[in-house]
Amino acid sequence: MNAQTQVPSARGSVLLLSTDVALVAAMDPHFTGFGLDLAVFDTPAQLGRRVQDQGGPGGGRPPSLLVLVDLLAFPHVEAFASLGADARAGHPARPPLVCLGQPENLRQRLASLRVGAAAWLPRDLNAADLAARAAALVGPADGVPERVLVVDDQPVSALFAARVLEQAGMIAQQVFDPLLALSAMDRFAPDLVLMDLHMPGASGIELTAVIREQERYADLPILFLSVELDPARQLDALRVGGDDFLAKPVPPQRLVACVRQRLARARHQAQVRKTAVTASRGPTGLVDRERLLARLDRLIHARARDWGLIYLEQAGDAAALHWLAGAASARAGAGALAARVGEHGVAVLVRRAAPSPLGAFAEALGQGVRVDLQAGAAAVAPAFGVGWCAVAAGGGESVTLVSRARKVARISLHRRQGRAEGYQRPSAGPHSVAAPHPVLEAITASQFHLLFQPMVPLRGTAAPCYEATLRLAMPDGELLAPGAFVPAALQAGQAPQVDRWLLATGLDALRERRVAGQPVVLFLHQSFASAADEGWVERVRDAIVARNLVQCRPVIQWQLAEVERYLDLAVRRAGQLVILGIRPCLNAVTEEESSLQVLERLPVSFVRFARSADWRLPPERLRALVHRAHARRARVIVTGVEGPEAIAPLHRAGVDLIQGPYIQPPGEAMDFDFTDGQG
Repeated sequence: MNAQTQVPSARGSVLLLSTDVALVAAMDPHFTGFGLDLAVFDTPAQLGRRVQDQGGPGGGRPPSLLVLVDLLAFPHVEAFASLGADARAGHPARPPLVCLGQPENLRQRLASLRVGAAAWLPRDLNAADLAARAAALVGPADGVPERVLVVDDQPVSALFAARVLEQAGMIAQQVFDPLLALSAMDRFAPDLVLMDLHMPGASGIELTAVIREQERYADLPILFLSVELDPARQLDALRVGGDDFLAKPVPPQRLVACVRQRLARARHQAQVRKTAVTASRGPTGLVDRERLLARLDRLIHARARDWGLIYLEQAGDAAALHWLAGAASARAGAGALAARVGEHGVAVLVRRAAPSPLGAFAEALGQGVRVDLQAGAAAVAPAFGVGWCAVAAGGGESVTLVSRARKVARISLHRRQGRAEGYQRPSAGPHSVAAPHPVLEAITASQFHLLFQPMVPLRGTAAPCYEATLRLAMPDGELLAPGAFVPAALQAGQAPQVDRWLLATGLDALRERRVAGQPVVLFLHQSFASAADEGWVERVRDAIVARNLVQCRPVIQWQLAEVERYLDLAVRRAGQLVILGIRPCLNAVTEEESSLQVLERLPVSFVRFARSADWRLPPERLRALVHRAHARRARVIVTGVEGPEAIAPLHRAGVDLIQGPYIQPPGEAMDFDFTDGQG
């Protein structure tokens, strides 16, 4: 196979390093459909010469390029990295590198990311999907340069960033006064904002919070560029809605690569949302449930006080819900976000100045939807109730907020008075220590929901790992996180019942995965209210044997605070579990001496660091803490990862597994794609 010599198209070219004739033949027409030429090369040397030739002097804007490497033909990505990087460095725009690898080969995937690949794609994707995801990294489909707004009060820094991006083929505009940024965004319509952190008048954090409050900018990539080195401060910037953080000074190639990657991810996510809506034939204006929950979590973390969720609960069938969803989306207006969130429900996220206007808007929305349904779809018009809840009353997570809005919507439906009901946080909640009886009744009735959160390996290979976590369904429909019901369960002596339900249900889920030929490693929490019983280890063993899970044992995890309280017992129980081939995990480990003393005594296979250890320790202290765990032959887990900025330093520190909202929030299914290079 010889390199194809083609005239570059108006949009650009894809340079593919591969010897697979079938792969080339399958992908070529799809790239043509995206307006891209495909040039194929047999050797890295040929590829390098082509990149340098197209990036040579000419005075004009360099053509858009994408370097695509097939790791089935060239498996040693580390060896390719230096040559590929040198070749791309010769091109002014430093075209992105994408690697195609084997889905089960995590070594290839991680090595690709470490050498600077913009993406890793599983090679078993169909040709159309491979081409679409690769093409998203080249640039916009219509060939129009992408637009970046640079917000920085230092003209020299702003000019530097703008010139670097312009040389890479983008359009950049500078704003020196952060108070003028919003008006500039309205005029310029950027595809990405490059934001300084420390500015007079309004900090980058404050400005980002304001931007994120406007729905039209909810998905706009915001990239921070600052001299700030404090990890906690960087995390604050990401929590209010930033997508990534670069520390000044940043090399031009790194700046261009990061901006391109963020733009590509935004294009890909937009295409996924568009495809999902088209495939489901949903009403115009609806978004998917995951996007609504992600937006809710962002607003909750930002402590937004002028947003609310309106929930419409209906008593009809699927056809009735379709009509209800369409009417609610249309009535809510362009600034709202609406999605189906349950078998009988539609949620609408809206912004209002205070709770009373939110209630009035919910009332008007419900009345308007009734009018629309009666006028246009009388045959299927369902009875429905309307409930609303302020985001500030969300209970710390989107799942709880949705359950609270759904609860009052069901009250509205039951009363059948056509009035919207608002959620009011009780002064002494039903799950408080002062009045725990409804919680204890729900625990007695085992009204639990089991959710799963994936853990992704940063080094080595491993079977897919998930942590199982509980939510408690209250009689009124509200879902409580463990922090809201576990203390009451411990105080009332009901913790063993919680443990038994979690163990049995978790093992049943493990058995389903084993039978389906998709085994996983599942982390199950147990308390020492159960472990203190002399027959506990035998019951765990018997439950595993009864489900034929001897080759698929769970990981049992304990909290550090409990282990410290029952240290001698914990050491004995951990030893008994190890004999049975069950691996213990110690949660919430810190660098405090008391914590390290527990780690030295307890035979564990996994250590999960406390959030304070994850984010606040300087790199050298984090590495030392990881080393202490590795010295005990324990793999290290870091939780709460909320953005990509954390991954590289955690990898450098030696962390083995990561989990958190950026990877995937807890969900009802173990459906995370561990082979998805975009994940």
